[in-house]
Amino acid sequence: MILDSLNALPGCFPGRYRGIEIAIVDTSSEVGRRVLEYLFPGVDQAAYDDFGVLPSIVSIEAFILADDYRAKAKRLQAVFETPGAGLLIHPWLGPMSVILEEPARISFSSRELRMVRISARFKRRGVSFGSLSAGGFSALLSALSSMIGATSSLIAAVRSNSVAASVRRSSRIATSTLSSLQTPRGSVSAVSTMRAGLAASAPETPAALDTWWLTATAVLQVVTEEPAVAPAIAAQSGPSPQSLTEIGMLLSDRLLTEANAAPALADKVLLVGMAAHVLGSGGWQIPYAEYASSQEALTVRAAVSDRAGRLVEQLEEIGETSLQAETSVLIRAANDATAAAMAYLNEVIGELPAVMTFRPGRPLDAWALAQHIAGNDPARLEEVYADIVARNSPRHPSYLDTASIEVRELT
Repeated sequence: MILDSLNALPGCFPGRYRGIEIAIVDTSSEVGRRVLEYLFPGVDQAAYDDFGVLPSIVSIEAFILADDYRAKAKRLQAVFETPGAGLLIHPWLGPMSVILEEPARISFSSRELRMVRISARFKRRGVSFGSLSAGGFSALLSALSSMIGATSSLIAAVRSNSVAASVRRSSRIATSTLSSLQTPRGSVSAVSTMRAGLAASAPETPAALDTWWLTATAVLQVVTEEPAVAPAIAAQSGPSPQSLTEIGMLLSDRLLTEANAAPALADKVLLVGMAAHVLGSGGWQIPYAEYASSQEALTVRAAVSDRAGRLVEQLEEIGETSLQAETSVLIRAANDATAAAMAYLNEVIGELPAVMTFRPGRPLDAWALAQHIAGNDPARLEEVYADIVARNSPRHPSYLDTASIEVRELT
């Protein structure tokens, strides 16, 4: 477990307040209407006046766990003392404009090292931002479309005296990165298609680079629909949505790393833009994925939050020197897309079974472990046995010699 990654902690949901990421443990909302009650002497029945909708009160209990927790606590104090409304990204309700209703509480404890706890009550101002007012599925796809469009605008706005050289260097880096990518299981065909698309032509301008990259990576957005009635001859199955999302996460991670070492600002902008494209394209498959356990969905949620956070950090660095308008639009779109993905995955996680981990002191028989887990429900013995074998990939099912054995929890 990576303790510095808040999203890796089970039971915690990532949120942000004024750009600072926090792990939200509990949250609640108070909603209703503003009603004034009149009481008169000698009259049993009270009278009421309705003064409209009561501003919703959002309460959160959260914490930050990191080596630099004291510095982050000072940043939190600064943003809590900042006047005016701020942006709160709620794990379930999405982005909202809020103001502090009462002083927030920042707590330290000698029993919780490297941790700062936060307790705050916010009053909502207006409605949710962006496309999150729609349903989770359509909101996520709409937010990703906005992010991809904002990325294309950023890439097209790149101007410099040596922009052609920057385009050539960035295209070579992207091609070599994809060529050396460790292909996720079951996604060889998708990666081969992307490599063939990159080899088709060589871009010379930022707009051409944007089109070249989007055309090659369009395979990440392809959704394979399974017919309700299986055909007589089953076709060869394509890459799974999970593997396409993983490709997007891996590619964006590599490109953001390359952007840190870019020789010029134009190179950095182009590489960050291409990373944003594959991040958005890989996220397109999230609603179509079928996760076997809550841990798998938690892993995807942590990866999305980590890449999106790194993307926003680099965009903020770019915006300090140039392209302020374009980077601001993309930062807002990336935050909206991240919030939509988090809200959707949080709903999915709540519906999935957990994974149990066994750490036997000696090699174990998969069938014996299946009987131990599903002994009270013999009809599910074969299901549990197949899950143990598929999840742990032993050399032989009768000899599980791994240090830890993962098994999906029965529900």
